[in-house]
Amino acid sequence: MSVAVGVHKRRRFLAVVLLIVTVVGSISILTTYYLLSSSNEATQSAQVGSIFAAHLHNIESKNASAVTREYADNATLNMAETTPDHITGTHEYSGSGKISAFWVDTYQVERTFAPFITVGNASYTVKVSGRTALVNATFYLTETPECMFRSLVKATVSYVNSSGKWLISNEAWDARDVNGTLCGGVHSNPP
Repeated sequence: MSVAVGVHKRRRFLAVVLLIVTVVGSISILTTYYLLSSSNEATQSAQVGSIFAAHLHNIESKNASAVTREYADNATLNMAETTPDHITGTHEYSGSGKISAFWVDTYQVERTFAPFITVGNASYTVKVSGRTALVNATFYLTETPECMFRSLVKATVSYVNSSGKWLISNEAWDARDVNGTLCGGVHSNPP
């Protein structure tokens, strides 16, 4: 009987040791996964933030081809504007072809009426979740000297990771002209 008791104690001891190794191993794996996934999200958030900053720079530089390459093929662009006298307009462009045409047309008009647009005071937050990211931003569009305006823009930009590249899937701007506009001698907010 003492042999049977000894074998039983040894099996029990081995079962406890195996259980402890399994629990410790599982905790180690889960901790490593959590740390790597948190680090990966932080890295991706920083990457998307840099891509968004480059997007604003390309808009400011009036580089229509660079701006257009930042969109997914089936992306949407929504632009809403409000003047100080509460005149509003909303425009939606779906698909990379229509978005490209919007930016090309916009830059053609700006070369004539607003050649020196700057993007300033940009602030944004980035939230990454798997293969998608969301940027919430505010910034000012300012123009001098031929056509003076200052618009506060609130933008929401959704990105999708497509084959390792972050592309805009949806971009929405709400632009409000905060100071009135003087373009070619015409005020949008008469004195």
